[in-house]
Amino acid sequence: MSVYQIKEIKQKDNYSFSILWTDGKAVDYRLSDLQKLCPCANCVDESTGERKNNPDLVDEQVRAVKVQSVGRYAVRITFTSGCSLGIYSFEDLRRYFT
Repeated sequence: MSVYQIKEIKQKDNYSFSILWTDGKAVDYRLSDLQKLCPCANCVDESTGERKNNPDLVDEQVRAVKVQSVGRYAVRITFTSGCSLGIYSFEDLRRYFT
């Protein structure tokens, strides 16, 4: 089980959301920033770990079609850009954005 747990997720606008963690910390997330760090196999080479997508080309206005829980440890975001395979663990969300 993850050390970090989500207490509440709120959509702020079409381009961002916030997470209130069970330890009381609140963090804002911009969808374009998450898309730039997408961990899926289409965005990151599985054998070398090198990024295949160019983060500079991610549209700053990218939105989420769907955000869904993956067990008790992560979320999967389906972006309007078409990418939908990345799973963002709670640990990664805390580590990269706090």
